[in-house]
Parts: sequence; structure tokens; C-alpha cells
Amino acid sequence: MDLKKRAGFELQLNALRQRLIHEVDSAEESLREDVVKAGDITSLPTHPADTDVEGFDVQVAIAQNEERMLEQVEAAIERIPIGTYGICQSCGKSIDMPRLRAVPYAANCIDCARHERVSIEKPVQGEPRHRW
Repeated sequence: MDLKKRAGFELQLNALRQRLIHEVDSAEESLREDVVKAGDITSLPTHPADTDVEGFDVQVAIAQNEERMLEQVEAAIERIPIGTYGICQSCGKSIDMPRLRAVPYAANCIDCARHERVSIEKPVQGEPRHRW
């Protein structure tokens, strides 16, 4: 990858990093506010089972997803100066440009990412399969 493209990805990743930091901070603050809502009689946190758990669970899942994405973006930024950005962390081949444009923090080429996804989704030997 030439220097100009790498610099462009670095700018894009740093902007994404700043946005995610803001979103993670906002999500964490929102979760703290939901645990102790204004107008509560006590300053002790409310047990999640006593509140609207579904909405709370969704907020937690979103916050966790943004945190994982932030970690991936930061890892990609760290790969730039050491020259491994755009190189698949699994097989060592170059990651295709369309994939990097779509997912600039991608650590794996599309083939390795697909293989990883299949192995994650594959049921454990002897584990019953659920049919919904």
C-alpha cells in the first residue's frame, strides 16, 4: 500500500476513533444514569431486575459493541507505523482495498474473516442443535 493511501486510512481511522470514544463515553454515562434515575428516593443503585431490563440490555449490548469496535480501530491504528496495516493477521496476505474501504479496521482478509465466522458459528461437538 502506498504512503498516500495509508495516510488516508490513518486519518479515517483516527476520526472513527474519536467518534467511538465519544459514543462509548456517552453510552456509559447513559447506563450510569439509568441505574440511578433522578427522582429516586435513595442514592443506592437500583437492581436491573427492578427496572425495564429489555431496554437496559439493549443499551449494554450497544455499549459493548462500540467498545469492541473501538478496540479494533485502535489495533488498526497501531498496525500502521509498524507496517502491518492492510496485511491479514491470520494468513499474511494483503487485505483487498474494497474490504479496507468498507471496514478500515479489518484485521483479516475476507477469506480468513469468513473462516473465522464459520468456526465461531459451528456448534460444539455433542451440543444439541436448536431448531427455532
